[in-house]
Amino acid sequence: MADPTPAPQPDPKKTGKKSFFNQAQLLALSTADDVCTAAQKTAYAPALALREIDSAFVTQLISDIKACRDLGASAAQSTTLKQSDTGGEHAAEDNLMTAIHEIQAAARQKYARANPVMMHDYMVSQRINQNQNTVKQAVESIIVKLGGDTLPGITPAKVASLQPLFTAYMNAIANPTGDQSDAIKLRAQRDAALQSINDRRATIQFAADAEWPFNVDANAGVRGEFDLPLHQPYHG
Repeated sequence: MADPTPAPQPDPKKTGKKSFFNQAQLLALSTADDVCTAAQKTAYAPALALREIDSAFVTQLISDIKACRDLGASAAQSTTLKQSDTGGEHAAEDNLMTAIHEIQAAARQKYARANPVMMHDYMVSQRINQNQNTVKQAVESIIVKLGGDTLPGITPAKVASLQPLFTAYMNAIANPTGDQSDAIKLRAQRDAALQSINDRRATIQFAADAEWPFNVDANAGVRGEFDLPLHQPYHG
């Protein structure tokens, strides 16, 4: 019996979550980590200190690398909040539309045969949830209409519940915009932090390149630790 055909593997480009850092940015952070590790070694630190790369400089860079990575966690939380808010928006819209559809069905019951034109006041057969503006306009109109009309099965309690459902919907749609703004700010902070980290990492590498030049064979190991080219000067 032939082996069963293996299930196709999901395409990571389609199923994976988008990372806060791209591959080049992750590599830059990893390189900065390696350079800082080398700069802290007792065999290299004194020579670097003479070139204005002291322990405070390196320690601050290490701290900033960690802070930059922590931005990733903040961005993930912001994304989760946005997804949660979007889910809340859908639930609030569903609850509101359920109430509206009941009102529209009652309007059909009362007016479809007796006075069809009255159904227009309840937006019957109209797509009222095309966007947030049409929902807002339709619901406000229906609330006003119910203030002077009665429909079969639509009790005062159901009429009274319409406004809180509408308010819940309006509150839900207000949140994702704020989360999107937070995500934009986090990306700007990430880019600025990475630029600063890369600049200071290169400063350490320039100092190491001067201290352990490429044309001395014995320096190959040290240059490797500082992520420097082995057979040419470092150009940044």
